Amino acid sequence: MITKTLALSLILFGSIGLASADYNDAMRHFEQQEYRQALQQFSDAARSGDPDAQYMLGRLHAAGNGTTQDFVQAHKWYNLAAARGHRHAAEARDSLAERMTDRQIAEAQQAARAWQAEGAPSPQATPQWRPDVDSLSNREVVTEIQRELNRLGYDAGPTDGAMGDRTRYAISQYQADMGMTRTGRASTDLLKRLRQTEKEDGAAPSGPQTDAYSRVVLQDDFSDGDYRRNPPWTVLSGDFEVDENGLRSIVDTRQASDRESGGLSTDRPEDFGLAMLELILGQTGSDRQGEVTTPVVPAHIFVNAPVDNAFRMELELASRQQTGSLEMGLFQGNRPNGTGYRLVYSAGLQPGLSLFRLISGNAVMVARHDDRLDLQDERFHSIVWTRDESGQMQVYVDGRRLLRVQDTGLRDPFQGFVLANQGGDYTLRRIRLEE
Repeated sequence: MITKTLALSLILFGSIGLASADYNDAMRHFEQQEYRQALQQFSDAARSGDPDAQYMLGRLHAAGNGTTQDFVQAHKWYNLAAARGHRHAAEARDSLAERMTDRQIAEAQQAARAWQAEGAPSPQATPQWRPDVDSLSNREVVTEIQRELNRLGYDAGPTDGAMGDRTRYAISQYQADMGMTRTGRASTDLLKRLRQTEKEDGAAPSGPQTDAYSRVVLQDDFSDGDYRRNPPWTVLSGDFEVDENGLRSIVDTRQASDRESGGLSTDRPEDFGLAMLELILGQTGSDRQGEVTTPVVPAHIFVNAPVDNAFRMELELASRQQTGSLEMGLFQGNRPNGTGYRLVYSAGLQPGLSLFRLISGNAVMVARHDDRLDLQDERFHSIVWTRDESGQMQVYVDGRRLLRVQDTGLRDPFQGFVLANQGGDYTLRRIRLEE
């Protein structure tokens, strides 16, 4: 019989597994608002690397329940839980970070590193109870498959036993990455295979991974109402403003034929954007090559943020216009329009998302998402772009991986981030860059 305490655990964490005695007792105290007892027992469970207990410690410290309110400790525990795959911890950590100073965030990250150095087990070493496959009902099989997919980084959604499109897509991606026939269907054989798969066994996660020990080099949500300070952004051309939603830029567009456009030139941003759009259309054979939109006055802005060659970038972006394009990327040296990588969102076009490498004025498309990407719904969308030491780059939009490519054309560190509105109405609500 499922106890009331375990039922609450199911709601909070989407788990059908049996909790440890410490954790189960801690949840009972938490329900009864006996926060000091809950704090002690969550602490006992967290020492074994239990991500659920670590997440709950984050909640207690953030709210000041059973202890003095401490954002640094809360951020630390959320960070550790996120590194162990807890599906709510990263969002809670990032939301809390918006209320913290840069110094507090750095202190919290150092605390997470120090805690790990004291001997806490790795995420892979955390013991987990797994029910026997043959004893499970069909719904429980789906629940366990969702849990295993999420553990490996595939976004299967909540572990609720419901076989929806999100779960089917995650299964299909896992099957493709493991060289299996793509069926998108749940089965006991699939569950057994998932349980034998570890993250380093070759499965490519469909959701962006969080590193608890990275260094933040740039973080801005424009809540101070001024892009010119903390950190200072520099406008190269066009107009930008900060409103209640973030950094906004509006650029009108006009139709330009191929005969009007010139070659690629990083000295002239307006030529650069148009040439990249033509390259996108030319490589896909689109019949819209003669109908490229070009900005009347492009808008370019950049911020210095030195970062290693391996990085993780998080953006929250809104688009409100059916035509145009937006370029986002990192640059090397002292020329924001020069050498670097550019991620190009092309509204209403195929491909809707492209990744370019720029060297000495030459742009090479290294990856593209062949389908349309319609973000112009005035809602904010999440973009996560990662690059590791081997040059492996992945780009996720709203948790779905759209680009994956390995490119070693650029090996030096990057100097900063550049944003270029080549036509449209865009708002950047938040950016976070880590190395």
